[in-house]
Amino acid sequence: MTPEYPLPEFTRSLRALAVPSAPGSDHDVVFTPLIEARRAAQRATSLEQQLVAFDGAKLDRAWRGSIATLAERKQPRTLPDRRALAAELELLATPLWAVLRELDAQAAVVRAAAPDAKRAAWELWVEQVRRVFRAAEEWGGASLPALADPRGRRGALWRRVLGGGR
Repeated sequence: MTPEYPLPEFTRSLRALAVPSAPGSDHDVVFTPLIEARRAAQRATSLEQQLVAFDGAKLDRAWRGSIATLAERKQPRTLPDRRALAAELELLATPLWAVLRELDAQAAVVRAAAPDAKRAAWELWVEQVRRVFRAAEEWGGASLPALADPRGRRGALWRRVLGGGR
């Protein structure tokens, strides 16, 4: 951790992230990219390493990989059902994709900030990292009905009608 820029605790207020899970569970697949980013940021010895640990584009790729893994796991037999589930999970992640883009924009502000403005820019970046944690938790919760429904995409209409979805 960089002494001049110590990272706060991001996970204390999150409930879904703290839910215990078996190794390899859906929970782990959903939250692993964020947990790995947090670990890398904790090991960082410079501000730049912190920014790189929470690179929005890298997190985006990791979560899209997680979506592919989840879709493959839930729909191993049929490619159309797998694609439909992946599309549903990506749609549910729309708010997450937006905060990741904002995270990269805020990191650019930190990098470009004059020395006397760097701390203030970093604090805004930290707040954006908090938003990423909240968005990931919300996406994880919103994805549960789709992941739990053995019918995959065919069950999406019924989830919406019965109030179990978005």
